[in-house]
Amino acid sequence: MPENNEPTIPKVKTWGKENYPFPKGAGFIECDEMKCTGCKICQMACSMMHFGVINKELSRIQVRKYLLPLPKAVQVTCVQCHDEERECEKACPVSPPAVYFDNNSKHMVVNAKTCLGKDCLKCQKACPAEAVRLSPGHTTAPFVCDLCDIANSGNVNPQCVNVCPNTALRFLPTEARFGQFAQDLLRKHADEKAELIANRLYPLTRETIAEPGWRQEEK
Repeated sequence: MPENNEPTIPKVKTWGKENYPFPKGAGFIECDEMKCTGCKICQMACSMMHFGVINKELSRIQVRKYLLPLPKAVQVTCVQCHDEERECEKACPVSPPAVYFDNNSKHMVVNAKTCLGKDCLKCQKACPAEAVRLSPGHTTAPFVCDLCDIANSGNVNPQCVNVCPNTALRFLPTEARFGQFAQDLLRKHADEKAELIANRLYPLTRETIAEPGWRQEEK
C-alpha cells in the first residue's frame, strides 16, 4: 500500500480525470451533470471492478435519464457525507451501524455480516440521493460507493473517474465541497437535480411566453 495511505494514481492514461491529483485524505466523487451524456461506461467499470462482470445493476454509481424535454443524464453516487449528515448510518438499527464511514480508509463501508439485508433497507430509504444500492439476485446486503477500495485498505482508485470519456466525474478532497450549500446540492435526489437542470436549460415555456409583457400574436 502507498505510504501515508495515499491513493494510487494510474500510470497509464485513460479517458477520464484520473491524472488530476487525487486527494490524500477523505474525498468524494464530484458529478458534473452538464457533461454527462448517459453512456453508462462508469457503471460498467464499477461492476467490473467489484464483481468481475458488466452488469449496470451491480454498479455503485447510477446514471438516470430524463426528458427535460430533450434527453439528459444525471449521475447518482454516494458523496461520503460528513458525520452529522450521514442519514444512512443514523437510520441503521444495528449497533454499531452496519453502514458507516471508516475513518481509516476514508470512505463508506457496509458490513455484510451484521447488515439485516433486504428485510431492513432503512439506510437506502434514508439516503436523500438514493445512493445506497441493492441487487437482490446477486447480493444479500446493500452496497455503497467505496471509491473502489475493495480491500478496505485506504488505497482508493475510483474506476468511474478513470474511464469517463467526457470528464463528467472527478475525485476531489472533502474540503472542495465549499460549504453546506454545495453539500446539499450534491446529495439531492436525481429527480430534483433534473428539475433544476430543466429550469436552467429550458427556462421558457408556452405559459411563461404568454404572460403579460410578452409580445403575442394578434388574433
